[in-house]
Amino acid sequence: MANETPTESDADSHSVDPHGDDEQGRPGRTRILHRMAWAQAMLLLIVVVIALPIAFRSMGVQLNDSQVRTLYQFPEGTPLSAQTVVDESKSESFYNVAAINIDEDAGTVTLAVSGQRVCEATCPVMKFNLVSLDDDADIRRALPPTVPMVVESSDQIFSGTAELPLRGQPSKYPFDDYELWLGIYGTRTDEGVTTDLTEENIRGHAFLTVQNQLRDFTMRPPVQINPDRAQGNRDVVDFFGVQELRFERPIHMKILTVLLLLLITVSAFTAVAMRNVGDLIVGVGSLVIGIWGVRSILVPQPIPVVTSVDLALSVVILFVLLGLLLRTAQHLQRTAELPFVGRRGKKP
Repeated sequence: MANETPTESDADSHSVDPHGDDEQGRPGRTRILHRMAWAQAMLLLIVVVIALPIAFRSMGVQLNDSQVRTLYQFPEGTPLSAQTVVDESKSESFYNVAAINIDEDAGTVTLAVSGQRVCEATCPVMKFNLVSLDDDADIRRALPPTVPMVVESSDQIFSGTAELPLRGQPSKYPFDDYELWLGIYGTRTDEGVTTDLTEENIRGHAFLTVQNQLRDFTMRPPVQINPDRAQGNRDVVDFFGVQELRFERPIHMKILTVLLLLLITVSAFTAVAMRNVGDLIVGVGSLVIGIWGVRSILVPQPIPVVTSVDLALSVVILFVLLGLLLRTAQHLQRTAELPFVGRRGKKP
């Protein structure tokens, strides 16, 4: 009959059973998993939105070469200011130590040492040595690796390089950092009288600065180390200055690497779960490979550094994967039966 009342068995067929099944017979456990996945996707989206401005700001700092123009006094480690230049303008010798290359495989750093001298009479002979020190003066018995430098009295312009070992773990890329305790000792020979270089007798005669010219690393402000910490009991020389130099990857390289790994992982699992094999072959993987293949056109010559093209392509891939993440979040929202914020629900 048309006005037939529903039976008890019909009512039970549309009710939720005690095991968590919904009205369509779909397990409630699946709905919970979908909601958990949606929550994780939204959390990852929030992390991306927060991290991107920090990465962009770091990219701008690296592209404008602000660190290259910053000089630090040795051994104090304070940035060079206009007042410092005026105070030290009467010095007769000016030397600069610049880090120009780090060889991760060999564990060495190359320092470019340059200088000029303006003396009223005959310039003294300067003999100084660059040493790679460590906080192990209490156990070592031999002097660490040393590179000698000699500036004759007739040398008004001086230039040389020194290769010193440094500490670091390249396997931690992009979170690898490298540390160098740069120690300097030497002698000064003026009118036949030779004296050891000390922080007191070099003041007013020589002005030393340290600079970072590495393209793939940023340098933290140098820290002055008490020479007694690096001075061994059996050392035959005295260091007039020790300075800690620490180099690390730019923050945007760390952020982009982590975000790209997270997003490519989420994208891979999403594609595997929601697409067939044919779509996977011509889908996300081919798109990423195609975008990165543009690098061979824009940068035909191999450049062993991270260029602005590399950064731009990384950002493009980042936003492509971010778009896939948004689509995934929308799909999980629908499957989890969550109401869409800002849209009114349908009237019964």
